Order: sequence, then C-alpha cells, then structure tokens
Amino acid sequence: MELEGWKGKLYWFVEWITLLAVLQLLWTGLTLLGLLLFGVAPATVAMFTTLRKRLQGEDGLKRLVKIYWNTYKVEFIPSNKIGMILLSVGYFLTINFQIVSSLHGLLGLLLLTVFISISILFGMIVVNIFQLYAHYDLPTLRYFAASIIFSISYPLQMISNIVGLIILYKLYSWFPGLIPFFGVSLVALFLTWMSSHIFKNDRDVEEHTNLPYYSAGRGITS
Repeated sequence: MELEGWKGKLYWFVEWITLLAVLQLLWTGLTLLGLLLFGVAPATVAMFTTLRKRLQGEDGLKRLVKIYWNTYKVEFIPSNKIGMILLSVGYFLTINFQIVSSLHGLLGLLLLTVFISISILFGMIVVNIFQLYAHYDLPTLRYFAASIIFSISYPLQMISNIVGLIILYKLYSWFPGLIPFFGVSLVALFLTWMSSHIFKNDRDVEEHTNLPYYSAGRGITS
C-alpha cells in the first residue's frame, strides 16, 4: 500500500536519510578497509554508482548495499588508477603553491596565473570525474579530459555545482555534527542529482562532449 499526503512525504524523507547514512557508513568503512590511500577512490566510485542507481528507480536498501559492495570490489584497482593520479596532481599543486606564493614581480604574477588556471582545471576534474566514471566506460586517461570538456560544455551546471558545494560547506561549518553521518553522501547525492537530468539525454551529451552515446554505466548488479 503506497502512502500518500504527509505520511508519504515523511516516509520518502526518512528513506533518503537512512540511505545517505548507510552510504556514509559504507564509504567510511570501506575507505578504512583500503587503508585510506587505496580505499577512498573505489569507495567514492561505489557511492556515485549506487546513488545513480537509486535515482534511476532502484529503491531496495539491501539491493543498493549489494551494488555498493560489488562495485567497490570490481572497481578497486581501476578506480585507484584515477585516485593515484588525482592524489599526485593535488600534491604537486600544494607544493608548488608554496613556491609560487613566495615569488614576486612579473615572473611571480605569471606563474601565479598559470597555477590558478591549472587549479581551476583540477577542480573541474575533481567535481566531475567520479560522476562520469559511474556513468561511462572509458579509457582511464580519457576521464580527465572528459571532465574538463563536460564542465566547459555545461557552464551553468558547473556554476550551480560550485554554488551548491559552497552552501553545503557552510551547512557543515554551522552543523559539524552532520559530517560523520552525511559528509560525503550528501555531497555525492547533490552532484549526482544535478547531473542526472543531463545524463538522461545521452545523445545531447554526445554532441556536446564527444562521449559515446549511451553507456549503461558501472552499476554492478550481481
């Protein structure tokens, strides 16, 4: 029997809160299982894949937990290739920021401009790469270029993502108690939901980004 009215809305809300809390618990546990360094990428890929499946209509909690765990196992090594590249680039930018910020004059300004440009591109990649990974099956290195092209092709989408992430950051700074329960899962849900209407029309994405038309995505089902 399907609930209607305020009971139906309350049930829908509680269902989503429960799912996000469970996904956050899985993300934390499986990240630790991978010794942090090797666990965060597959746990994040599994997070986006599971939320993608949920937004597509899969609403069984046990089924979604199974999808999460199976995706984590299957994508552990492939996703870590992306994770290691992101970690290396992030470390490189952190070290070079200290160097660039200490320089002055025309050279310092030029290097700072280059550094900011690279940092913006890196930010685009971080925001989009796991979403694209969950939806498309591409060669590893192509995800990086596709993330940048996707951001440029849908600028309003990227701006909305940035605004939303800032709002979530403010929310977590005001209520830090939310972080252990929804810190990553709520961010992943926001990004997945924001891009879901774009991914519904794969032909439009293909025309804008040259990504292959229709990919079933990651969704491990057994």
